[in-house]
Amino acid sequence: MLKVLRLVVVNVIAFVLILSVLEGAASLLFAVVRVHRATGVKEQQHSVYDPTLGWVSLPNVRLPDLYGPGISLHTNAQAFRGDHDITRAVPAGRIRVICSGDSFTLGYGVRDNETWCHQLSVLDPRLETVNMGQGGYGLDQAYLWYKRAGLPLDHQLHLVAFITDDFLRMQLDDFVGYGKPLLGLRGDSIAVLNAPVRKRSGLGRWWLAKGHMVTNLNIVQLANRVFSDPPQDRYNAARNDSTRTVVARIFQDLARINAAKNSRLVLVYLPGASDYRRDEPPPSWRSFVTEEAARQGIQFIDLFEPLRRLPPTQIDSLYLQDGHYSARGNEFIARAIQGALAAPLGASAGAASH
Repeated sequence: MLKVLRLVVVNVIAFVLILSVLEGAASLLFAVVRVHRATGVKEQQHSVYDPTLGWVSLPNVRLPDLYGPGISLHTNAQAFRGDHDITRAVPAGRIRVICSGDSFTLGYGVRDNETWCHQLSVLDPRLETVNMGQGGYGLDQAYLWYKRAGLPLDHQLHLVAFITDDFLRMQLDDFVGYGKPLLGLRGDSIAVLNAPVRKRSGLGRWWLAKGHMVTNLNIVQLANRVFSDPPQDRYNAARNDSTRTVVARIFQDLARINAAKNSRLVLVYLPGASDYRRDEPPPSWRSFVTEEAARQGIQFIDLFEPLRRLPPTQIDSLYLQDGHYSARGNEFIARAIQGALAAPLGASAGAASH
């Protein structure tokens, strides 16, 4: 009986070992397939390295079905989202609105004509909107991009839209592995402290597109738990004061620039789905912008409360699974902005007619 018991135990152990090897091999095979098929972030398909901005959209891009069947992205010769170029002068009888921001302004996940920036021109045909949104940008990059490509254009309104993360990104010199500018003050001027911005290597681009598939392997996760230090918060709260100083100076410079161009600067807070479930987006950047905009006399459209007034049953339809605005969400944002801009649009219309 003892020999039989030993034989059974040995066979069971052998079976478990063989099964474990086969299971591991199958998991590895599926991981290889997933790595091969992974395409990385969508912005990789329409952006290029820039030594000042970190990255920027390519001009004259045509990407059919980028976000899904029939959901395409186009850029014009100026690298703005849209299918036509923008003249320097504003067409007669029109009001030009420049929209600055990140992927929520670019319109990640929706068609060119479904972004909130474009929807403004649908709601008010007097408007000619210019979508300068760029995926992954912080407020710092949106500011630099506007000074480069938006400033040469005549315009009557400049909407600078942001989410809370746009301020937190300002504290980093890279975003999801891509180098980005880090702004600071040199004397009284805003300067890029790390120019030229670090360029990502070919291996780095591969890791950005495929690396998360590798890190999802069970053996890698186990090793990380055993050998890794506790995760650190990269958005260091101690940096908030210096970041606020730079943000205040950015607002001041944008107000000065727009005043010189007979344009009105308007700040816009774009709420995320998580904002619906909390009283104040940390770390109180919304409150800071409210106070700073009032101090500088800049109009601030805070869409946090309009979102919170909606019934819970409507919230999910405003967002895609990845958290960006759906077509319906973009329309909601456009209508809310239009309502808040009624007075300044009327003033701009009068100026445009003369």
